[in-house]
Amino acid sequence: MDKRSFLKTILTGTMGYALCHKAYPFGQPGAHLSQRQLTLHDQTGTFPFVQFLEQFNIGEFIPKDQGGKFIQMEILKTEEDALIVEKIQNGILQFVYGDPIDWIRFEKQELEKSVWLARLYFLPSFARIYYLTKEKHYLDYAFSFTRLWYRENSQLAQEGKTRYNWTDMQIAWRCIHLSWLYFLGEDQLSRNDKEFIAGILQNHSSVLLEHFGEQKLNEFNHQAHGALAMLYVGALFPGMPHAGELLSTAQRILEHHIRHAFYPDGGNMEQMFGYYPFEAHIFRDAYLLCTANNIALPAGIEPLLYKMRDYLLMVKQPDDTMPVVNDSYEMPVTPIVATLSTLLSQPISQKNRSKLFAETQIGIVRDDADWYLLANPAKSIGAHMHAGRLAFNFWYKGSPLLRDSGCCNYDDPLLVSWYRTTKAHNTVIIDGKSDAATSADILWTAKRETDNKIVDFEQQHDYTFLRMHSPASEEVNGSVEWYRSLVLVHQKYLVLYDYFKAAGSHDYEILFHFDRTDVSVSREKILTLHNKEAMHCIPADLTLVDNLQITEGLIAVKGKTERAPMATYTIKADGDLHSFMLFTPQDEQEVMLQKFTSDKGAALQLKTKHQQAVHLLFANEKGVPFSAFGKQTDKPFEITQ
Repeated sequence: MDKRSFLKTILTGTMGYALCHKAYPFGQPGAHLSQRQLTLHDQTGTFPFVQFLEQFNIGEFIPKDQGGKFIQMEILKTEEDALIVEKIQNGILQFVYGDPIDWIRFEKQELEKSVWLARLYFLPSFARIYYLTKEKHYLDYAFSFTRLWYRENSQLAQEGKTRYNWTDMQIAWRCIHLSWLYFLGEDQLSRNDKEFIAGILQNHSSVLLEHFGEQKLNEFNHQAHGALAMLYVGALFPGMPHAGELLSTAQRILEHHIRHAFYPDGGNMEQMFGYYPFEAHIFRDAYLLCTANNIALPAGIEPLLYKMRDYLLMVKQPDDTMPVVNDSYEMPVTPIVATLSTLLSQPISQKNRSKLFAETQIGIVRDDADWYLLANPAKSIGAHMHAGRLAFNFWYKGSPLLRDSGCCNYDDPLLVSWYRTTKAHNTVIIDGKSDAATSADILWTAKRETDNKIVDFEQQHDYTFLRMHSPASEEVNGSVEWYRSLVLVHQKYLVLYDYFKAAGSHDYEILFHFDRTDVSVSREKILTLHNKEAMHCIPADLTLVDNLQITEGLIAVKGKTERAPMATYTIKADGDLHSFMLFTPQDEQEVMLQKFTSDKGAALQLKTKHQQAVHLLFANEKGVPFSAFGKQTDKPFEITQ
C-alpha cells in the first residue's frame, strides 16, 4: 500500500486525527499497579531538560505542531510562561470553553480548539514557574486541574461522548506534558500524586503502543512525535512493565523517520516550514533522553541534527522566523538552533548566503545585508501544501515586501476558501484556471507530486540567478510551458522574468501580495511600495500590460488574518510571452528599461542617469548562442556591462 492509500485508510475527514479509536483502560490511575510498580517514583530516569529552564519558556523550547500553535496564539496570544499561568488562573479557559469547562464544546465544529485543550499544552508552564520560584500554589493549581481533567474526561469517554481525546497526538502530548509536571514538581509531589501521574502514563503509553506501534511506518510528523512520547515514558519510567517495548518501538519509528521523512539536503518531506522547528525538537529531545539515560541513539540521528541546524539557519527569514509558506506559522528559529548547538561538537560554519535545496526544491537567495528571497516551485500540492506554483517572496532591509499569504487556524473556513488557493500566492493564473483540489471546499485534499521544479541556480559574487519551470502538462497551465527566472543583483535590484511558451491566445494574471503597507501607482502601471524605504515594481514594457488592478487581499500575521494590498497585472498575448519586472529602491524616473526577444532567448537592458547600461541575457537552451544588444551568451543566464 502506498503512502496515500495508507493515509486514506487511517484518516478520515481531517488530516492527522486517526479515527481508529483504541479502548482506554479507565479507572483510578495507580489502582491496578502492583506494589513493585507503586514505587515508580523511586525508579525514574534522568530528566535532561532542566539545564534549559532558565533561558527558555516552554513554548520556545518545545515548538508546537502548527495546529496547536495557531490555537495557542488565538486563545493565550503568548508563549511566555508567566503570562500563560496568569491568564489561565484568571479564567481564560472558562471564558473560552465555558464555566464549568465543557471539554467537548468544540469537538464537532472546531476540532483544533477542542484537541488543544485535551493536549494540556499549558501544564509544563505551571511546572516551570513553580520550579523557578518554588511557589507551591503554581504546582497545586496544575495538579488540581489535571485531576479535574482526568475525572471528567474519563467519564465522557466511558459515555461515548468524545471521539478524539484518547488517541493520536492528544495521548502523545499528554505523556510529554505530564512527564514535565512530574519531574519539575517532584520535590513537592506526594506519593499519591506521583502514582496518579504514573498510572496515567502507563495507560497512555499502552495506547501509544497500540496506535503508533501498530501503524505502518510513514513520513507523517504525528508518528515521529508519538515515538518521542514513547521514549519519554520508557526512558524516564524504566519500571513501567512495557518500558522495553516502548524504547524499542520508539527506536524503530525514529530510525525510519531519520531515513525517510527528510530529504538528503535536510528539508522535510511534508514541505512545511513552520513545522520544521517542531520536527527538529523531536530528534533533539530524543538525543537528550537517550544520552542522559544510557540508551542507544537511533541510527543516523546526529547527522540529521547537523542538517536540521544548517537548514534552519539558511531558510530562516531576516526576523529569525520560518517562512509562512504552506501550512506554517512564523515559528522562531533561535531557541531550537541554540539548543541544537549545545549538543553538536562542530561549530556553526554558516555564511548566511544563497543556497539551492535541490531535493526539497526550494531556493534561498540573499545578499550580505539587504535582500532575502525564497523561491518555491510547489513540488507538492495538497494536504498541508498550497497551490503557489513557481511562487516567490522577498524581504528588503529587514521587512517583508512581497509575501505569501500564509496560513490561518485550521478550523477557519478561510484556510480552504483563500489561503491554500492559487490566488493567495505570488504566482500566475493562466486563462482563469486555479488548482481545482485546493480551491474546493475540502479541508484535507490528497497530496499530489508535480513536475514543477527549480532547473537552474547560479551564485556569483555580484548576483544570484535562479530559474523555475512548470511544464505544459500541469493542468492549470492550459498547455502553456512556463519558465520563471529571478536575478538578484546584490545590493541593487531584483529582476523577475516570466517566459510563457505558448500557442494561440492566452490570458495571464501576474499576482503580487504585499505586506501591510501603502501601495501607489504612477504612470498607470508602475507600483511603489511605501515601506521603510520605497520599493518600485517597474514593467519593462508598459504597453504589454493591459491592466493593473490593486485590490484587497488577506495575509496571516502571527496566525491572525489581516487585510493587505495585492496587485494583479493582466496581460493578453498570442503565442510566446516574455514579461520582465524590475524591483528596485532607486527612483523609478531615473530607470530606463528596454527588452529584446527572439526564438533563442530574451534580454533586458537597464540604464540609469548615472550608470552605464547593464545587460541581462537569458538563453532558452544551454549551449545555444543567444545575442542581444551587441552581447552574446550560450549560458542560461549572463550579465554584462
